[in-house]
Amino acid sequence: MEGPLKTEMTESGAADARLGRRALLGVGVGGAAASLLPVLAGRSSASTGDSSTTVPTTAAPPRRPTDDDIALLGAAQQVELTARALYDAAIAAGEWSDTERIVITTIREAHEAAAQSLAGLLGGDAPGEMSQSLYSSMVSDFEGSVSSRLEAAYNLESAAVATHTELLAALIGIDGATLIAAIQSIEARHGTALADLNGQTVVSTLLVQDEAAALDVNA
Repeated sequence: MEGPLKTEMTESGAADARLGRRALLGVGVGGAAASLLPVLAGRSSASTGDSSTTVPTTAAPPRRPTDDDIALLGAAQQVELTARALYDAAIAAGEWSDTERIVITTIREAHEAAAQSLAGLLGGDAPGEMSQSLYSSMVSDFEGSVSSRLEAAYNLESAAVATHTELLAALIGIDGATLIAAIQSIEARHGTALADLNGQTVVSTLLVQDEAAALDVNA
């Protein structure tokens, strides 16, 4: 693998390699998150067995969010709304190429869609607002050079994925866990796209192997 990375490629060949890498890494990361769905669905079925056995049955988890889930999912919505606002700041800073603007805008809209989906699940319990403290702590990184903005976005997506991983370990309700798994699947691909857009070629970086810490909306 070391050889191909060092081989000089034509412009067309390099483009093909990037597209292939994106497809491969995207499917790999997304597939890992999607694989959670059968597990979640499986939890909804109570154990059954022959009445003559002494194996106890387990109660199925609820579909709707529990009270604790509501608080966790509300924090998740704040993360998504904060991410949307950070991308708005990055877009407003300007100097993007057409391709960069399309990618950044698409990711921004994905975070907005995630926030809207969480609002639909939570109804009146949805916070409906970003975390001002989290935004204030990160916004300066989204207003620098284009390269630094892409790096900041990469780190944000990595942190968002880590946040959703923690949520999946804590959520009880099937509906909330399934939605978070779907959001995580999408956002796991963002890091790869942003690293590639920023000229990164190291596979560990493209795979986001060094994951950022989870986000805290109350920090």
